[in-house]
Amino acid sequence: RVRDPHQIAGIVNRKLSFYTEQRVLPLLSLTDLRPELFDRARVLMRGVSSHHPWLGLGDEELLRVGGFVRQDPLTGAFGYSLAAALMFGTDEAIQHATPGLVFDAVLRRVDVARYDDRLMVRTNLIDAFDQLMGFVEKHLNDPFHMEGNTRVSLRDRIFRELVSNLIAHREYTSAAPATMIIHRDKVVLRNPHVRHGQGLIDPANFTPFPKNPTICKFMIQLGRYEQLGSGVYNVNRYLPIYAKGALPSFEEGELFTVTVPLSEEAIPRAGADKAGDETNPPVTPPVTPPVAPPVERLLEALAEHDELGNADLRDLFGLRDRTHLRQHYVHPALSDGLIEPTIPDKPTSRLQKYRLTPKGREWLEVAKKGSGS
Repeated sequence: RVRDPHQIAGIVNRKLSFYTEQRVLPLLSLTDLRPELFDRARVLMRGVSSHHPWLGLGDEELLRVGGFVRQDPLTGAFGYSLAAALMFGTDEAIQHATPGLVFDAVLRRVDVARYDDRLMVRTNLIDAFDQLMGFVEKHLNDPFHMEGNTRVSLRDRIFRELVSNLIAHREYTSAAPATMIIHRDKVVLRNPHVRHGQGLIDPANFTPFPKNPTICKFMIQLGRYEQLGSGVYNVNRYLPIYAKGALPSFEEGELFTVTVPLSEEAIPRAGADKAGDETNPPVTPPVTPPVAPPVERLLEALAEHDELGNADLRDLFGLRDRTHLRQHYVHPALSDGLIEPTIPDKPTSRLQKYRLTPKGREWLEVAKKGSGS
């Protein structure tokens, strides 16, 4: 007897004859999609091929060719699909379409009961990929490795696959969060999905099933996804080099779970990450990583006013566009760990404010010393 809502939803989704990403949102219009994301998509396509056939398409044509405009198989309604909102939508449109959407990235090395660092991503899938990869690059090393005469980033080869799969195969109608937790000795990724089996996956003998074919196909055009089943193959190929013979595990259950063992070489040797370890003093003074001018203005404002909300910030900076504030000020500062929300569990709350993190205060102090010298 099944009573849990997530289990009931999982049963229903497995019995559907269509993918939930193809559900048409009748009220979604082109004004709910962000034009700059279409431009970013074209830049990524150009990186895959300078002669990509979609480069000359307008926004509406790109949506049609990409499969984001369709007829709902249940209602017969014709319009933009859930996949269109997820890939190109404003944050408001995405939250209306999928209120439970979140990618939760957590670092637990010292404070294992809570966390040392955390990033909660509730935005379009193009930006979500960049933010999650930024979190990985921030907290995992990239040991030197050569293939022939070419240097290969083992970290990128492994985690681009894992982050791509986290995005491409998530069941977006589920309210369960997709999580990526970096521990001292492993990384564990869990994803709500439509289950087709049960238990551990044998990399040498498994049949991959498409979860979100429209999203997958478009991510292939962007160069962020290879083909169905490539994630299992590539992670098994490169992880034994990255983590000295270790092998990942892929397990299907109510959540799709990937466990990636880590070696000491993958863990940054920083005092905050190695509790009780002695570290050598820096040979050179700390250098502040560069940030965009809008982020620097935001940090200085929060240093002066302690906590500020979205309306306060727009008034302070003379901005009318909320999207511009989020895209150029708030989101970059959040993804770099320089600021934090005062209500982290309710990111869209009208009472939401932001404050500096210890890292943000340190950045300002070092920047001020550098400017003075």
